[in-house]
Amino acid sequence: MLHLSTRDFAGASKVTRWNDIVAEVFTPLETRPFHPDEFEGAVDSVQLGDVFLANVTASPAVVTRTARHAASSRERHYFFHLQLEGDMRVAQDGREALLKQGDMVLTDSALPYTLEYDTDASTLVMIASPNDVKRRLPAPEIALGQRMSGSEGLSATLSGMLASVWGQVKNGMDQEIGERVGNNLLDMFATSCMEAFGSRIADSAVASARRSHIRCYIESNLKDPELTVASIAAAFRISPRYLHMLFAEEDETISGFIRRRRLEECKKRLADPMWRHRSITELAYAWGFNNTTHFARVFRERYGVSPREYRNASIAEKQALH
Repeated sequence: MLHLSTRDFAGASKVTRWNDIVAEVFTPLETRPFHPDEFEGAVDSVQLGDVFLANVTASPAVVTRTARHAASSRERHYFFHLQLEGDMRVAQDGREALLKQGDMVLTDSALPYTLEYDTDASTLVMIASPNDVKRRLPAPEIALGQRMSGSEGLSATLSGMLASVWGQVKNGMDQEIGERVGNNLLDMFATSCMEAFGSRIADSAVASARRSHIRCYIESNLKDPELTVASIAAAFRISPRYLHMLFAEEDETISGFIRRRRLEECKKRLADPMWRHRSITELAYAWGFNNTTHFARVFRERYGVSPREYRNASIAEKQALH
């Protein structure tokens, strides 16, 4: 069992140390604690054959895997998160899941994602290679960013199984048995995904992968005001009509997805004190909007308040907490 923590570090060096720990055990990420001076984090990890299990306990923070991180990493991993304590919000591939105790979600290091927890939290993460996952699940992209319930169906069985295995491996486990357990966990994960997303998993794995690549391209180019259906189609050398067909069964259009993601990024920064010195117009233009009246209208349509009202309310709420 490998144990790494920030315990012996002080002040700002704790966060630097934590980012180093996370990069060593998982993948390069950027952690922004809500209270940097009070931040603490620890990871316990163990190998079970081709699978790693890692238990993360940390103070409230926002953890981001940026497009730059994803593009510069040579290794790719799938992370299957089981929430043991506290709540965690996970966003990837245009989807968002709120995990409560026992719930699970899949993320892919090849794509940007965000993890956010408002209270101290504990998460058990199963780490596996793309080959090991895709041998069992032809299109894991379908499951990215989607909550799997810890209280119903086979996913509830998987949740209990993961928690139970972690309780046992902390006290040591024979290597051969560990390999068998790791394979069984992967098999159970794939079976649970088939139950939860079966009809979509059965969809063309090639089409699913292409949709995922297109979403990744959109995430990397959100700030470009010239990002459109036509420019995306040209980048992938497909027709706009075929692009629309690829996403025909999704819950929103390509244009709707781009608008929503831009609004979500603007909303995050409007609530972030570090961006308080930037005007609302600057933020809107920085994330691809080229008309402030249009931005204000679509922001109100989505969130029920104007950008300024949202920023003022967020600032007031944070000041009241201090």
